[in-house]
Amino acid sequence: MTVNEHKEAYRLFWMVKGHIAESDDTAKLSADSYFKRLWVDGCNGAPLYDYEEGFEDAYNRRFHNGTNRTTITKR
Repeated sequence: MTVNEHKEAYRLFWMVKGHIAESDDTAKLSADSYFKRLWVDGCNGAPLYDYEEGFEDAYNRRFHNGTNRTTITKR
């Protein structure tokens, strides 16, 4: 999974669940269904931009120790 795919999978997970305390596998496996769910929500008028609020901070705290780096190291 590329860095962009990793971040996008977690962004979709955040938008549906409101947290990113899951494994990479869970985020990746749920990405397609969460994309479809959000697509329908958006078509029905849901304010998807509100769903993203707080994601960047949470993502950076989880994967970059609070910094704004663009690379991910394997653990």
